[in-house]
Amino acid sequence: LGDNTIVYPGCYIGDNSTIGNNVTLFSNVSIYHNIKIGNNCKIDSGTVIGTDGFGIIKNDTLNLSIPHIGRVIIGNDVQIGSNCSIDRGTILDTIIGDNCRLDNLVQIAHNVNIGKGCIIAAQVGIAGSTVLKNYVTIAGQVGIIDHLVIGQDSIITAKSLVCNSTGKKSFLSGNPAQPHRAF
Repeated sequence: LGDNTIVYPGCYIGDNSTIGNNVTLFSNVSIYHNIKIGNNCKIDSGTVIGTDGFGIIKNDTLNLSIPHIGRVIIGNDVQIGSNCSIDRGTILDTIIGDNCRLDNLVQIAHNVNIGKGCIIAAQVGIAGSTVLKNYVTIAGQVGIIDHLVIGQDSIITAKSLVCNSTGKKSFLSGNPAQPHRAF
């Protein structure tokens, strides 16, 4: 734990995790093993960081879980709302860049890479191995499928379902998401 870091009652911090300076973990935050949290971060109550992702392989009629050995790396000056879930990577790491803001009830799946300065509103779900470039803004209840790239400075409006990668400065709406003017 770094200098001036505050850990409220009921928190769990797993083995080999590092937490920087001036971090506040409010009550009942769970930090699993091998997690790295930068400086000047705030994580609200009930958030869980570092669980295994939803990786499954089928073997005939048997569902088998894929082991997740990656980490979660959270940059500096990141704020994460209450009751968020951030999965560890399968092999690669799940990364949240500097100066990001996550609202309450956000799900970040395994191997997701979020650039710096992103804003993600409540009830957003981002599926595995998706990349958000820098300064992406996502409104509430957006779903983003796996293995996409969302271009820098893009905006996605509320309740959109993103099924395709986007270029820089995209403005998307709808289900499926499309350029806002077309929607």
